[in-house]
Amino acid sequence: MKRIIFLSLVIALIIGSCTQEKKSPIEGAWQLVYAKFMSMEETFPAQISGEQIKMFTKGHLTWVGQFKLPMDTVFEYDYGWGTYTLDGNKFIENVNLHADKSSIGKTKKMIMEIRNDTLIQRWPTDENFNLPEKYHTYKYIRLE
Repeated sequence: MKRIIFLSLVIALIIGSCTQEKKSPIEGAWQLVYAKFMSMEETFPAQISGEQIKMFTKGHLTWVGQFKLPMDTVFEYDYGWGTYTLDGNKFIENVNLHADKSSIGKTKKMIMEIRNDTLIQRWPTDENFNLPEKYHTYKYIRLE
């Protein structure tokens, strides 16, 4: 009887040590495939060329990219990193570093949606996560 209890405990410990922590569905690398900006008529990649990659780990994010507007000969670089929280579809991004220095230290509230291998971010939202009439939309596809 003692052997059965002992073996049951050993098996339970082995199974328990093999289970992995559940990963957030946004963790990983994502490539920007579409963007509509609230202050512009042009969209990415139709009129705006370039690329961007965004990566999420547990509680942290980073992104890097470059964009070229129509009629512009210079690429605009976009990069940054920060921390985030995700509660359902409510995403809060705390910006620690950004190509636009005025964004450093800001908090961005977004609506985030995941459909299969597509991640969609819409922002800015108000305190209750309601979107205004015009807002940014970013669509990414999973790279991994």
